[in-house]
Amino acid sequence: MSPWTHRTALFQAAVLALACAWLAGCGKSESTVDSAPFESAIATYLDRNNMGMAVKEVKEGPTVTGDTATLVASLTRADVGGPSVTWTFHFEKQHDGSWQAVRHED
Repeated sequence: MSPWTHRTALFQAAVLALACAWLAGCGKSESTVDSAPFESAIATYLDRNNMGMAVKEVKEGPTVTGDTATLVASLTRADVGGPSVTWTFHFEKQHDGSWQAVRHED
């Protein structure tokens, strides 16, 4: 193998490795937003609507887009736990910067 061919092969291997690393990272939307304010807003929403439920686990999100956000959470009965349901919550940002849960989809 000539030195030129060897260098070309190494360059192509490096490009392929970088492309694979880049593609492996694409499409993953790991949330870097703190979910605590959203969980608090959900607790307020559930209490305000007398639902008797509590957040068991955040499944996805929060996903923030401007002044709106969504979060998928599993909920369980607040008093005894047990089986859970999964709901998508929708939020609006308030003037003071806090988040308010405005509706849910089950």
